Amino acid sequence: MSVWRWLGRWLPFARGEHVPIFYDEDYRLPLTGIETTVGVEPRGVDFTTWYLLEKHVVRPEDVYHPRQVSYAELSRVHDAAYLESLGQPETLARIYAVDPSEVPVDTLLSNVRLVCGGTLGAARLAFGRRGPVVNMAGGFHHAAPGRGGGFCAVNDIAVALAALQADGYEGQTVVLDLDAHPPDGTAECLAGHPKVWIGSLSGSDWGALPEGVDETRVPEGVTDEQYLALLEAMLERMPKPRLAFVIAGCDVLAGDRFGRVGLTVKGARRRDELLARALRGVPSVWLPGGGYHAESWKVFAGTVLVLSGMAGRRIKARYDPMSARYQRISRMLSQEGAPLDEPLTLEDLEGSLGLGGAVQPRVLGFYTAQSLEYALFRYGLLWQVERLGYSRPRVEVSSTGAGDRIKVLGRAGGEEHLLVDVVVEKRSITGAPYFFVNWLSLRHPRARFSERRPQLPGQDVPGLGLAREATEMFVLMARRLGLAGVAFRPMWYHLAVVARARFRFADPARQGRFEAMMRDLASMPLLEATRAMAEGRVMLDGEPYRWEADDMVLPLEPIPVDTDAITAERERHHFTVAPRLG
Repeated sequence: MSVWRWLGRWLPFARGEHVPIFYDEDYRLPLTGIETTVGVEPRGVDFTTWYLLEKHVVRPEDVYHPRQVSYAELSRVHDAAYLESLGQPETLARIYAVDPSEVPVDTLLSNVRLVCGGTLGAARLAFGRRGPVVNMAGGFHHAAPGRGGGFCAVNDIAVALAALQADGYEGQTVVLDLDAHPPDGTAECLAGHPKVWIGSLSGSDWGALPEGVDETRVPEGVTDEQYLALLEAMLERMPKPRLAFVIAGCDVLAGDRFGRVGLTVKGARRRDELLARALRGVPSVWLPGGGYHAESWKVFAGTVLVLSGMAGRRIKARYDPMSARYQRISRMLSQEGAPLDEPLTLEDLEGSLGLGGAVQPRVLGFYTAQSLEYALFRYGLLWQVERLGYSRPRVEVSSTGAGDRIKVLGRAGGEEHLLVDVVVEKRSITGAPYFFVNWLSLRHPRARFSERRPQLPGQDVPGLGLAREATEMFVLMARRLGLAGVAFRPMWYHLAVVARARFRFADPARQGRFEAMMRDLASMPLLEATRAMAEGRVMLDGEPYRWEADDMVLPLEPIPVDTDAITAERERHHFTVAPRLG
């Protein structure tokens, strides 16, 4: 017997088996404030998919693009009055915990119906291959027949099962819900179905579920081993299925913002190995459910690794899927000879000599408006802007006294709006040339401030939610220009806090004071802390402190850091906040 045949008896699936996935770029939620106000990473589905493709776990030919489910298919599960209410931004805003002004109703409903279509398509394909198929989004288990909630507008599992039953399927179905929250909506949708069994391990008590749901409440502080023992016991109670839906919840990690289970990434991987082994040979649909942790995307990436026979592969701690994707696109653009590398034209030369019209403006002497617009198109940023309701986006380039200016404009409501406004220059910092961002404004003028999304110092309209994408663009531009890195000068405390994951202050003493400030203000919500700073209520060693807007840098290559100076400055200072008068 060969070693791989022998291992196949113990591994869920043979090494090298490619698992089909359903995915579409439109799976990304078109909600700009959900990341900062709620803690939901709208790019999570993309992160997982990009990683799987980048590492060749999934091949391009393994990716299936779903179709949207019809309202006829939705109406088999959901009440007519409820489906009608989904056309109102207020209904969707309540479900997704955002302000109604931020909801592009048509785009969001298309997103929801597309994900549902992915779950249905995965179920049909699973029958054909008698094995696992993955939908990269879905597991909307809080949606009931007449209501939605918890980021779940419709119940994709119930809709998919109803469609299969309408086609004549009558077999035993199991729903294994390993999300950190109980399947209240799924239980209500499937109540009374004699051939449906729901098993759930959750870390929250949301009250009694309908009779017949095998619900186990995970105790607080559970270890990986204790959790896996509870899962094994539940799997022993599971009836033999002809079809399984698995929510391999990504909100089970310790430190998750809303989940209360507390597994390690390794523990979540072992969970998926148990599930895959129990369902070997069974048509199964695998869904991610929720996830509100920086590492959540790695949980579902691990799920697909398990299903592909690569359970032992580890994801590097510092792997950044967005950075990896942008670098790959940049290499492709270079190979294509794309207009990012536009040479000087005859018109440019004539203009500079006064023989023709004006010189074509170029950002830092290199990038034209056309080359930037093409790059924004290829990186998917123009598409994101269009999904928010802005049509005909275009780029303008000009020169100002503070540097070269890039503007992105788009139309909505019969007028053109400024969406992105950035001014950049080359600047020497600590003796090295940096791509310096003098000014950056990412603007969503169709949205409005609210109690859920309050106004931050320096904002006149809510943001676009594309700061991470902008940073990656700046990094690639700096690299293309041969600069040492990207730098900017945060004018407000919250900007430095958000940037700290990749940027640091160039001056070690300033970095030390910033770290002391972060330490001493950690108990305050960021909004309160940045407002206190703007109002002059922050004290440094008992004296009024004024925010120091100094240079923060993101070097492209590692450079020495004076950690001793940083530590000494951090430890000798203490920040406090004075109460607001009146």
